[in-house]
Amino acid sequence: MGPYTMSAVDMLDFFERQRDWSYETFGPPSFKGPCGPLDHLKKEAAEAFAEAHKATHLEPGWSHDKVREEIADCLFLVFDAAHRAGMSYADLSRVAMAKLAKNKARTWPDWRGTDPDKAIEHDRIAEATPS
Repeated sequence: MGPYTMSAVDMLDFFERQRDWSYETFGPPSFKGPCGPLDHLKKEAAEAFAEAHKATHLEPGWSHDKVREEIADCLFLVFDAAHRAGMSYADLSRVAMAKLAKNKARTWPDWRGTDPDKAIEHDRIAEATPS
């Protein structure tokens, strides 16, 4: 996978170090819950999108390092929101795996007919219609 490969243990260590730093820097969950990090995530996601767009379209000034750093900022904030919502790393992993199974069971449009710069949404009408 490349030089940035991390094991699950390393990611757990990162989750816990990020949590400890966040609580020291921004206060405990009793003061700041998940809304603060999720609000900040909107800003960071927009920055990540802008950098990824530059890279995808080979615009001047793009770099893989900038894209990767902005995406990592998003990960920090997802983890921050998760632990501030009372989730452990095991909880987050379990919920993410359940959500992956749910997404795999959904109906998705053929990606070939979609805009590569836009989100692909699942078919909500198919889900709402009883079988």
